[in-house]
Amino acid sequence: MIEPLNTRLGLDGKIALVTSGTHGLGLAIASKLCDSGAHVILTTSDDDVDIERAKTVLAGRPGSVAVTQLDIHDEHSVRLLFDQIKEQRGRLDVFVHHAVSPDLTPLLNIVEPLAKAFVDGGRVVIAGYTVTPVHGVIRTLALEMAWYRVAVNAVVTTVVDNGPMNIDPELVDRLTVKSPSGRVTLPQDIGDAVALLCTDEAGWIQGQVITVDGGLELLERWGETR
Repeated sequence: MIEPLNTRLGLDGKIALVTSGTHGLGLAIASKLCDSGAHVILTTSDDDVDIERAKTVLAGRPGSVAVTQLDIHDEHSVRLLFDQIKEQRGRLDVFVHHAVSPDLTPLLNIVEPLAKAFVDGGRVVIAGYTVTPVHGVIRTLALEMAWYRVAVNAVVTTVVDNGPMNIDPELVDRLTVKSPSGRVTLPQDIGDAVALLCTDEAGWIQGQVITVDGGLELLERWGETR
């Protein structure tokens, strides 16, 4: 097994659950966590066409990966999965919700079972785009989970450069020229930020929404041009 060049961040052996983790930002996050030595459990749906590709992408990394089906809207299924993880792995250390839907209310319905899945503190991170209404949910979850020594934060971005898979290549090109950092956010940038929030050193960061875009939002906020 080839060791990745990047640091392992002290996440070796951590148990991480990544919802909708077989594609997009979820897969980038899972890749980073696997590179950092975590055991990553990906949730998927029964009509997910990306499962085999995700397994191929994640194969041979320092961490390990497992895939399970889950409907985040089904509270009973979520509780069963958390119980299964505790039975098989002993605890949950990291819960990453890849927000493929703007409806985040299901997260507010699983606070109790999620908190009980953690044994000695942990991390919850919501990852998505800036259009996802994360602020209210983050505040509520952070206040609820702090009692269990679980830090809750979000990582968002305006747009991601997915290379040949870009839906609007012209938009990516325009934003690349505009960005103060000279490029648009890559999926791995989101994975890096999420992994940093999962480290021991980030334990005192609570209830924050972190925008990962190389400073692009700063230009829009203050009306500056490059």
